[in-house]
Amino acid sequence: MSIDGIGKAPPVPAPEGAAAPRESGGEFRIGESAAVAPSGDLARLERGEINLEAYLEARIGEATQHLAGRLSPEQLDFVKQTLRSELESDPVLGELVQRATGKSSASAAT
Repeated sequence: MSIDGIGKAPPVPAPEGAAAPRESGGEFRIGESAAVAPSGDLARLERGEINLEAYLEARIGEATQHLAGRLSPEQLDFVKQTLRSELESDPVLGELVQRATGKSSASAAT
């Protein structure tokens, strides 16, 4: 005696006039992905044109540019310094910097 099908919904019959599903006859495949080359400041960092310090400063500048004009220069500088401090001290952010750049943000602080 079999218990197959217990707890499963019964099969739903196809509506009248509906065609039966067809076999595709092919195997699903995904083509090879092309390597994505870094661009912008990350590419410059990899080529050695800038160091990690300059890269992080550029990224912080991009992250805070929407605040220019909304905050006083002192407040904006405080936000940038706080972001930089977090990049240097937070282990999770440090790991993200390491993964993105291949370099440790702690080494940029020295």
